[in-house]
Amino acid sequence: MKIKLIFAYDGSRFYGSATQRHKKTVQDTLFRALQAFNIKEMPLFASRTDKGVHALNAVALINTINLDIDLRYFVKKLNSYLNPSIHIKRAFVVDDDFEVRFAVKKRQYKYILNHSTYSPFLSQYQLFYPALDLSKTNELLSLFLGENDFKFFQKQGKENTIRTIYKANAKRYKHYTIFTFEANGFLRAQVRLMMSAVLRTLEAKLSKDELFLQIKAKKEFVRVLAPPNGLYLSRIYY
Repeated sequence: MKIKLIFAYDGSRFYGSATQRHKKTVQDTLFRALQAFNIKEMPLFASRTDKGVHALNAVALINTINLDIDLRYFVKKLNSYLNPSIHIKRAFVVDDDFEVRFAVKKRQYKYILNHSTYSPFLSQYQLFYPALDLSKTNELLSLFLGENDFKFFQKQGKENTIRTIYKANAKRYKHYTIFTFEANGFLRAQVRLMMSAVLRTLEAKLSKDELFLQIKAKKEFVRVLAPPNGLYLSRIYY
């Protein structure tokens, strides 16, 4: 039987989501908790996040031979092991042929800027940054829309670098600016690299034309990562 989990986690407490030898990760922590239910297979994740990146609605798939499992008790017991750094929101049975990763239609990430007075208690969860020109910000973000070769917006890797961005915008809420990115997929650290490029353009360290050329894979001008603390895996669409 396959069970799909929807869960959140505090990325500041982990060395990324994917299993790593001798490192504390979300996947390994969840796996240890699942062993209390005699689940011996590593859970499969729909998406990976780097060290310090958070998730609001991550998705995992687990296999169990227990056909009579009480899902309410299962979630409650799991959370007793995982809280406060990981919290299971929902669990439900899915078809045996469900593909947790390859069936994903699009992924959504959010990045949060806080324009108020710096607080060390919030610094792991948002980036403190001066107020910005929202109109100019959205003008720059619109350059990312559509299908492009994002080879200059990846941390590393040899995978196909063509991606389609469906949404890239920023909205103001009180003293926050919240960036939203939706795509059919993201390269490793792509959102952090896009955020960094936009902020550098707003700071006049990069021109709009240079940003456009990098998006169109003509020339690379910057490969600096925005900090991970403001980034959230927000939603996964099937």
